[in-house]
Amino acid sequence: MNNEISIWNGYPVHGEIKELDRIIESEGLITLDKDDVVNVLSAEGESHVTSGVNSKLGEAFNEAVNALPCKVDKVEELLIDFRFGNRQPDMSEFSSITDSLSGANPDINIMWGITSDESLGDSYKVVLVASVKA
Repeated sequence: MNNEISIWNGYPVHGEIKELDRIIESEGLITLDKDDVVNVLSAEGESHVTSGVNSKLGEAFNEAVNALPCKVDKVEELLIDFRFGNRQPDMSEFSSITDSLSGANPDINIMWGITSDESLGDSYKVVLVASVKA
């Protein structure tokens, strides 16, 4: 896990802040914008950016979640950027992931987007931007 703290638009963030720029520069099936990112970064707690890449969407998501410094029940705000290469995932895969998060933490506020990234080939990438309770 990249635990280095960097500053992105005045917000201290643990992790790879270049992913934040990619999120706001991407247009997709469901697009996230700078306001969505700032909403998470301005919430109380520490801000973290993690990611996972895998040939299965659920596994890519699990890699990103496992890179967080805590369990999901400590996350207040969560932005999920789902990226796909050659294979567009089924909407039920997204719903399954967000439903499992809500089940683990009913108070979590989740925003998510879906974008295409040809560089991924047959893989998926999931980027999480999380506000974690201290």
